[in-house]
Amino acid sequence: MRNGEVTRTKKAKRHPLDWYVEQGWEWDMVARQIGMEPELADGAAIWDPAAGYGHAGSRLADWGFSTRIYLSDLVENVAWQDFHIRPTFFSADFLELTAPPVRPVSIFMNAPYSYIEGIGEAFVRHALKLATHRVVTLFPIKWLAGGKKRGRLFRLDHPPQQVLYFTQRPSMPPGDMIDAMGSKAYKDGAVDYCAVVWDVRHPTAPGETRSVWLPRFDDPIGEAL
Repeated sequence: MRNGEVTRTKKAKRHPLDWYVEQGWEWDMVARQIGMEPELADGAAIWDPAAGYGHAGSRLADWGFSTRIYLSDLVENVAWQDFHIRPTFFSADFLELTAPPVRPVSIFMNAPYSYIEGIGEAFVRHALKLATHRVVTLFPIKWLAGGKKRGRLFRLDHPPQQVLYFTQRPSMPPGDMIDAMGSKAYKDGAVDYCAVVWDVRHPTAPGETRSVWLPRFDDPIGEAL
């Protein structure tokens, strides 16, 4: 097992709830690319229903949402020390919720995608029902291939507005191993990831999805976003 990466690990050795943790910089790159003006202009909140450590919330709080962050998950594992203002957290099974914690709201999440057959797609479809503005989720790039099952989601039912490819490869170790791994936890990522963006207010027509390659840390000044 290399850093516990979910898509390179046998199912028996994976975290049972797909608790794989992004470092946090991924959300800064996403926010810089898509802009947070739609949410800021309408006073929308940010909700992460698969919060884990809360890295999406703690990073996006600094984009003007410090008092408008909502977190939920099956288990509370939030790294509260990462927040200047403690956000609202509640324990819940996202797929059983019938309403968001507040409106208007955008959903930003590192969704589970393997511990239950079809759970990644289920999270996306449910998020698109509950969000009023945008849905953004991190996924391994290979998840986009879809095949017969997920293909309809992307091609016909809900084509995303944008797919953002991380050229700076993230590492997403299992949350219950991060402390033991120490400084190695976020090194040598073994899986390529992307962020998929849907605008609920303005659905994207089939064939109109935009692809964007995000910058690397070592891009020369002027070439990086």
